Amino acid sequence: MAIGGSVASQAFCPISRPNRSRKLPQIGCAPLCSVRECPQPLTFRPSRRPAWPMEHRFTRQELYDRVWSKPMSHLVSELGTTTGVLGTLLRRADIPTPPAGHWMRKDFGKPVVQQPLPPAPAGCTEPLLLDTGRRGAARRPRLKEGTATPKVDPVPKPDIRAQPLEVPVPAPIKPRPTQPTTITRDELYSSVWTTPMIRLAAQFGISGNGLAKICDRENIPCPPRGYWAKLAVGRAPAQSPLPESGGSHAITIRPTPLPPPPIDLPPEVQQLVDKARASEPAIAVGERLLRPHAVIAAWLAEHEEKKQRARRERDPWTRSLYDPGEFTQNDRRKHRILDALFKAIERHGGRIKQGDRRELFAEVLGEKVEFQVREKQKQERRPLTADEKRWRSPDDNRWKQELVATGRLVFEIKTWQWPAGLRRQWVDSDKQAMEDMLPDILTTFVAAGPLLVQQRKDREAAERERQLAEQRRYEEQRRRKRDANRWRRFKEMAQDWHELATVRDFLVALRSMNVDPSGEIDGRSIEEWIAWAEDWLTRADPSTEGVGGIFRRIAEINDWTYHD
Repeated sequence: MAIGGSVASQAFCPISRPNRSRKLPQIGCAPLCSVRECPQPLTFRPSRRPAWPMEHRFTRQELYDRVWSKPMSHLVSELGTTTGVLGTLLRRADIPTPPAGHWMRKDFGKPVVQQPLPPAPAGCTEPLLLDTGRRGAARRPRLKEGTATPKVDPVPKPDIRAQPLEVPVPAPIKPRPTQPTTITRDELYSSVWTTPMIRLAAQFGISGNGLAKICDRENIPCPPRGYWAKLAVGRAPAQSPLPESGGSHAITIRPTPLPPPPIDLPPEVQQLVDKARASEPAIAVGERLLRPHAVIAAWLAEHEEKKQRARRERDPWTRSLYDPGEFTQNDRRKHRILDALFKAIERHGGRIKQGDRRELFAEVLGEKVEFQVREKQKQERRPLTADEKRWRSPDDNRWKQELVATGRLVFEIKTWQWPAGLRRQWVDSDKQAMEDMLPDILTTFVAAGPLLVQQRKDREAAERERQLAEQRRYEEQRRRKRDANRWRRFKEMAQDWHELATVRDFLVALRSMNVDPSGEIDGRSIEEWIAWAEDWLTRADPSTEGVGGIFRRIAEINDWTYHD
């Protein structure tokens, strides 16, 4: 094998030169010695990377499909190239690539958006050529002057293009679990130290941060940062022992619920959305605010009024209290963006208003859509000031954490009853500015109008059904109460009739006694007293009016007859 041939070789001598203080050129892991002086034969190790070129040819559609079918790292490994070479080819062919976090969101079942393939740019010819070979021939090792180059038998070059390209078959993706998983503390400890946290969390259907919180709550030690990289080279630190727990119990890990799938818009709503997107493909945001919207003009007038009021104040403290300050560059940008969006919404039949609590909302087809535009903030640590250091205790931190503005705008829908599947939030980013998101926000408002109207009609119909069902339950409750009261009166009448039979027998017994009829008691004779008792007996007896009279008296009973 010749050094500098198609397959690079490296000369390795197991015996180094006696003079170790002199720095010698090395190939492999040992210095080169003179071939004439070396008592042992030289060993030549071929390089692992081939020097012959490899080419792949694709159409734009084929390369676009492969880029969106698997992660870039997998595709680079499959094609035997680098990310830089493949990325350069994709940029020249104007082929969109998945954004950051695309495959993680897809693995967790979250909705992802695939960008369509744009038309081919000018000068782009097909098929696209991807050259994965090494640039230039293998480098010849540098030898000392007077050192002979060892001769080896040449090795024929294998014809790679004649061999079929073996595409590795990806392992089947396991479905995301939907049911809770029960695991013991020892099993979770063993799994954490044998599988990376992010992969183990995917098996449970949660995020790596969620699994780390579970381990922290159960006092389960986790591998430190960089553990798996050190493990790959055999320098991993010792595994932390599992602390004793107060009791052995099972740990239930519930998967994170999947977000609702995107809804399929009704045909008439989809037609409105397509019409709005066609009429407003891009909403222009001016460099200056000219003829602002009424709401924004009111903001500017209020701000100017506060400034005038602050100027009229003579007290410096009161002046600083009333002075609103100048608008920042981000405030002026927000005004220009909202001015363009408000005018676009009103061109499509909506109305922008501001409530009594300064909340913004849009009326679309009579429905109120409340929204908010704010500046995104993040938490940062700053060192303590001199005054804060004076009043801190020894146990306090040497820093203070506070919210800091990031300069990025966030447009968020605040309406609670928002149609499921419609986007609620747009965040300014380096890849896409808020100005470029305005057409998407506009079409969302256009689609939300008919959907909110339908939701309101559905709620009203459900409320009518609920009221009818409540009315039926109330009527049924009254009927049961009335029927129970009538049965109660019927039993009372039967009890009265049973008692009156005893009274009737008592009167019969009184008539059979020998009594002086001429005797008077309280101005009445005995016969009159007996007639008085019989009269009361007749009035109290429910059977005197017959069966019809009894049930007519029962029919007069309602649900309010008895109040107990």
